[in-house]
Amino acid sequence: MDFPQVAQGRIMTPEEAQIFGMGAMFEERQAAPAVRVARPRIDVALLSAGGQWGAFTAGFMTAWSANTVSPRPEAFEVVTGVSTGALLAPLVFDGPGSDATLAAVYDGIREGDILRRRPTLELLAAPSLWDPMPLSGLVDGQLTPAFLDRIAAGAATRSLLVGTVNVRTGGFEAFDITAAAKEVGPNRMPCVREALMASAAIPLAFPPRRINGDYYVDGAARQGLFLRGLAETSALPTIYVFLNNPAQFQVEEPAYSLPSLTGRTTTILSDELLRSSAIEAVQFARDQGWPVRGMFAPNITPGPDCKTKDGQKLSFCESFTKTLFAEGQKAATGQINWLGADAMLEELRGG
Repeated sequence: MDFPQVAQGRIMTPEEAQIFGMGAMFEERQAAPAVRVARPRIDVALLSAGGQWGAFTAGFMTAWSANTVSPRPEAFEVVTGVSTGALLAPLVFDGPGSDATLAAVYDGIREGDILRRRPTLELLAAPSLWDPMPLSGLVDGQLTPAFLDRIAAGAATRSLLVGTVNVRTGGFEAFDITAAAKEVGPNRMPCVREALMASAAIPLAFPPRRINGDYYVDGAARQGLFLRGLAETSALPTIYVFLNNPAQFQVEEPAYSLPSLTGRTTTILSDELLRSSAIEAVQFARDQGWPVRGMFAPNITPGPDCKTKDGQKLSFCESFTKTLFAEGQKAATGQINWLGADAMLEELRGG
């Protein structure tokens, strides 16, 4: 049986985005044609892939809400997210009112909160290495009617998008969560949930999600973060880039085993996709003359407790995510040391 369809989910090619994308939404903020006023300013948040490193951004957001020196925008007009960034995106879009949920979920999140490792015999007939039911339950608990109402309330002037990859076409697609939350009926919550779960469905690790007759997986298989649809806007966006990834790729000696070597190779590929996506987005924003404020997760290493009994790395380690959450709070306290476009590009290209 198919999963519920994602209402108003739409594919946005680069050409389509420039003509019909979010830019048109902000034209309504302009004065009457006879009177041209200053370009309206909007705030855009790009939340990247990065697995457990998302705990850093979660901590950052909770402390940023209380920062009077470098205040958090009252609201982001546009939020895009991929993978762990997609799971963060609705809470960031909702604003400081969801900070308590960010803390409850990400401050010390463990592997068991996200997945169940399948035993060997179960793998013979399973569609993935891990069972994502714990994550699905976690997402369901957040998508209350009141929460979805708040997301839907912004649909007229704001946009919340999560990135996925269509397995059949191989193309990157962005689902409009604001539009889905606006739908009426019993499928509203399942629609939003499936889009979020699809964006976080790491290939092979998690099973793909069936939406509108097609299977979808983690958007990071194509783009680690994305900025789309603003090329034709008359607004002046400030682009906030949250990279759930250290600026420098971490050196690590893998064990000579299939799980360890596979995991290390996957990490290298994911890092390269994220960097290339971030370079594309930051360079595009810089070329448009838009201010860029970027933030990398800190370059810290999980402790020895972040491994299973047989030596495999935990995908989410409680001590590590607690450290990341605290580091995020620290980074968002007082005068925030944002990186501009040039500094971000230098870091992304390896200094």
